[in-house]
Amino acid sequence: MRAFERYLALLAMSTCMCIVLTYMHSWIGTVEEHLRSVDPSMGFISTLKSRTLLGEQISIPKITNTKEFKEDVNEELDEEDSMLIAEVKADVEDVISYPWQPNHTAAVSKREEMLSYFNLLKVLTMTSDDVTSGHLARFYSAKSKRIVSVPGGMHDLLPKRQLFRKNRYKKCSLVGNSGVLLQSGCGKNIDQSDFVVRCNFATMKGFEKDVGTKVDVVTFNPSILRNNYNSLLTEKDRLQFKNDLIGYGNFVLWVPVFSDHAVSATIRTLIDFLGKNKDDLTNVQLAFPGNVLPDIEEFWFSKDIDEERISTGLLMYMISSLLCDELHLYGFYPFPEFRNKQIPYHYYQSMNRTAENYDFGYMKVHRLPDEFAYLTKLHKEGAIKLHLETCSAK
Repeated sequence: MRAFERYLALLAMSTCMCIVLTYMHSWIGTVEEHLRSVDPSMGFISTLKSRTLLGEQISIPKITNTKEFKEDVNEELDEEDSMLIAEVKADVEDVISYPWQPNHTAAVSKREEMLSYFNLLKVLTMTSDDVTSGHLARFYSAKSKRIVSVPGGMHDLLPKRQLFRKNRYKKCSLVGNSGVLLQSGCGKNIDQSDFVVRCNFATMKGFEKDVGTKVDVVTFNPSILRNNYNSLLTEKDRLQFKNDLIGYGNFVLWVPVFSDHAVSATIRTLIDFLGKNKDDLTNVQLAFPGNVLPDIEEFWFSKDIDEERISTGLLMYMISSLLCDELHLYGFYPFPEFRNKQIPYHYYQSMNRTAENYDFGYMKVHRLPDEFAYLTKLHKEGAIKLHLETCSAK
């Protein structure tokens, strides 16, 4: 009899536990949905973890009306974003009219502050000594991410020594891709620089007057291979990509993402292609950064720039500022209008893609207005020169 009673007690306890777990699962799912509506990159567990690490006390609100909650959150975010965007846009004319002078002390101070967070050589590139095909290694994404297998052929494509390890440049240009470059006439100014960095393998053909032709380093987001070259699936795609690489001149092809699961296959396709065509592509030096993104993110978080991933432009600003005495930025402007005139998101894109791209840039991955606000601050301090005006008259 006692055994039967114990059995009933255990059964009742198990039933209650199942009910509690079912309720908790439903509750967590609801909170997860709302947290993602606040920040699409964050879920319940990741949000709790990140906020707890920052020492923030978490208080989960009681949700009574899902629809009203989501609308309130979206309205609050839209209002905050609109206020920031309006504030930064209002400062644009002040940037243009500001009597800029280079401030070497400010530039050195910013450089030393960055170096306190990460190792410059690890940011620039891995060398062939850092990898062995088939071995497991962790690259770039985060200290907590899974390790990945080094693709075959990568060892032979990497430089044997650190790039630019002994180089210092007096005047450098970092060229972004904003539509503000159109009709700027800044191409000649850019080409007169000692060192030129460009972003995301942007075409220069047809835009030489505005963006120039000189290039020493160009970044290459793996999505470019998929979006612009059909993942090299056909002979026509491969020939086009090869011709574009040759047409860029002698340069370093700097790939800022390696181990993200979404791009691993694309990276392997790129490495395989460069390996098979290395005799025809002697003008191209492939480069990957080391595992430094966590340290870089910590630096930008200290500057109140908290985003899922910093933009390629901001990443290249860091590298350029560490190599250059005087740094000039062109094409860094995140808004769809400039002086009451509509401009495309990228200078080489058609105007009808503006709305789609700006929404992506603001909300899903990068916080471009925040980045731009910080760059305007550096401009006024004389640490960098942010070019928004035309260059034709100079």
